[in-house]
Amino acid sequence: MHIVLLCAEGLSPTEIARDLFCSRTTVYAIAHRFAREGRVAFSDRKRRGPEPSLGEPASGYIGRLVEEDSPTEHGWLRSRWSCKLLAVELFKERAALVSRETVRRVLHRLGFRWRRPRPIPPEKDSEDYQEQKRRRLEDILLMVNKAGAFFQDETKLETNPKVGSCWMRRGSQRPLKTPGTNRKVWISGALNFRTGAFHWVSGARKNDELFIELLDRLRRTYRCHRELHLAVDNDASHTSKRVERYVEDSGGRIRLHPLPSWSPESNPVELVWWSLHEAVSRNHTCSGLDELVKFAGGHFKEREPFRLELGEVYEHLERSPP
Repeated sequence: MHIVLLCAEGLSPTEIARDLFCSRTTVYAIAHRFAREGRVAFSDRKRRGPEPSLGEPASGYIGRLVEEDSPTEHGWLRSRWSCKLLAVELFKERAALVSRETVRRVLHRLGFRWRRPRPIPPEKDSEDYQEQKRRRLEDILLMVNKAGAFFQDETKLETNPKVGSCWMRRGSQRPLKTPGTNRKVWISGALNFRTGAFHWVSGARKNDELFIELLDRLRRTYRCHRELHLAVDNDASHTSKRVERYVEDSGGRIRLHPLPSWSPESNPVELVWWSLHEAVSRNHTCSGLDELVKFAGGHFKEREPFRLELGEVYEHLERSPP
C-alpha cells in the first residue's frame, strides 16, 4: 500500500525503493499488480501462479486419499503419502499423468500442509475407561487425606543439555557446549502431599531397583508413620514381582495406589519435573553427571516446599471424577 500511495504522489521507482528500503523490481511488480488487479492486489491470501492442470474430480480424489486412506490400503509399502506416490496412484487409478509439483500445488489449494502429526493415546472403551479412571481418582482423593501420602514419578537428566531459549545479542547466536558422549541419570522422586517435602534418589537406570531404593529412603525418613501411601503410574518398574514382594514384606506399611492411565495432569510431581528442567536441564554447563546431580539437588532444596502447585492439583483431582 505504501508503494502504491507513493506512486500516486508522483515519486519515481528509485526514490520509492530508497525510502522503503526495497528493490526497484519490487516497486515495479507491485505497481503493475495494482494496475492489473486493483484492491485485490493487497490481499495476502490471494494465491498467484499457474493453476493446477487437474479437474475437480481428480483434485477431490487426491484429497480423499490423503485424508481418509493410507498407502497400504492401495497396495503400496509406504506408511504415508508423498507427492510422487500420489502422482503414481493418480495415474494408476485415473490415467492422469501429472508431475509431483502439480500434486503439491493441488494439496496446498485444498488446504493441506506438510506438518508433524500429534501423537494421541490409544482409544479406550469409553464406559470402562471412565469408570476405571473415576475409581482410581476417588482412591487418590481418599489417600491424600492421610498423613503419609506421596506422589511418585521418575525423570531423566542428561549431560547433553536440553536446548532452551535465552537472551543473546541480536545478530549472533550464543554457542552451547555439548559433551562428546552423552551420559544419563534417572531420578526417582516422591512428593509429600501435605508438607510439600520432596525426597529423591538417583540411579543409572529406571527400574524396580531404583524404585525400591526410594521406598527404603521413605521408610527410614518417616518411621513415625504406620502406613506410607504412594500414588504411582503404571510403569513396569512399579508393578514388577520384586516390588510386589517388597510391598508384601513391609507388612502393610507400604501401599501403592495406581494413577489413571494417560493422565499426567493428575500427578503433581510433573510440576516438580517441569521446574527442574526449566532451571537445571536447559542450557546447563555441567561437565559430568556428578555435577549435574548436585546441581539438581540444590534446586530441590531451594524450591522446597512445593505447596502452591499442590493446591492447584488438589482442585484438579476434585474436579476430575465424572
